[in-house]
Amino acid sequence: MSQHAEDLLVDHIYAAALDSTRWPGVLEAIADHVGALQACLTRLSHIDSSGEGIEARIDPASVQAFHEYYRTKNVFTLVDDLDAWRRGWRPTVVTTEDCLPIDDYYRSEYFNDFMRPQDAGATMHIRLELDDTTSGAIALGRSIRKGAFEAEALEAARRLQPHLIRAYKLGRLLAVAPGVSTDLARALEGTSQAVLIVDGDASVRHVNTAGERLMRSRPGLTIVGGRLSAQASDAARRLAELIGRATSAAGGRQGGALNLPRPGQRFPLAVRISPLTGDPEPVFGRPRMAMVCVTDLERDVPPPHDALRTLFGLTQAEARLAAAVFEGLSLPEAADRFAVSIHTVRFQLARIFDKTGVARQAELVKLMMRLATDVPGI
Repeated sequence: MSQHAEDLLVDHIYAAALDSTRWPGVLEAIADHVGALQACLTRLSHIDSSGEGIEARIDPASVQAFHEYYRTKNVFTLVDDLDAWRRGWRPTVVTTEDCLPIDDYYRSEYFNDFMRPQDAGATMHIRLELDDTTSGAIALGRSIRKGAFEAEALEAARRLQPHLIRAYKLGRLLAVAPGVSTDLARALEGTSQAVLIVDGDASVRHVNTAGERLMRSRPGLTIVGGRLSAQASDAARRLAELIGRATSAAGGRQGGALNLPRPGQRFPLAVRISPLTGDPEPVFGRPRMAMVCVTDLERDVPPPHDALRTLFGLTQAEARLAAAVFEGLSLPEAADRFAVSIHTVRFQLARIFDKTGVARQAELVKLMMRLATDVPGI
């Protein structure tokens, strides 16, 4: 790589500090620069090898296998004497041979059952940070056919290391800022749906206006010490489980739903928990977050007049009829209310069907329910 190309790579490294979505591309470029097959920016515990990573050219199935089993066999992270290892830690570039005898590595289960199937042999680790028992590093794996990293590749990694350390620390500093993005907050204010954004321990990061109104009524949900919980103990445990599943670091993140019965009310609260995509990578310190949507089934849902007219070009009279159907009026009742003939109402309904693409009144109601309750911008 020419000096000009390396300077461009350094620019990309600092850009990734401000935008974590750039890291996979940066990792690929670093791998190419030092002749590696794959790369991973990791933040792992030296007690149990648990943690986070941003991968480049690594099969997601291998990542899942690591978290489910092979992390317990990780010869690079798990150490016999953690205190001695910490005392000897320096922000350097190290290879397989610096971590353990090469013959021990090639005999290990970690190499034979985890690394070898990925065609990853020699390794290089660009150390970034040591924080108590957790360290950050960029791990690079080379194709088995290429053998050990050459001195030139190690020197190239050493030139990049100071920039990578600064970018990594800056990324972590920016990522721990509380709350949610301005764009997301603005989108949530555009819906009548009560929405709360929480992190893995149910700490509330944001509540939209509809959510604030709902929480003030103490409907079965509560915020205690800044954390979202249900008032009934069984429901509180279930809510915590669903939030944990939606923000889990292991495997795929999944959402879920539950109902919260309320004394004196006919219908429960309907609560839906969904993983919030697009979070900054947790390797930089910001926790995964989930979106909690709460629907009060006792509350009337207003018909989406504006959405029908904007999205489908309904006239004011057609939107008025659609709203009447949404409220449950029959066609004769709608004709009565608007003082028009049944023929006019049927003609308007046919026009509504044509513009919205539905064929029955039930489908029209279903469409309007979605328009009335969907959270925009998510």
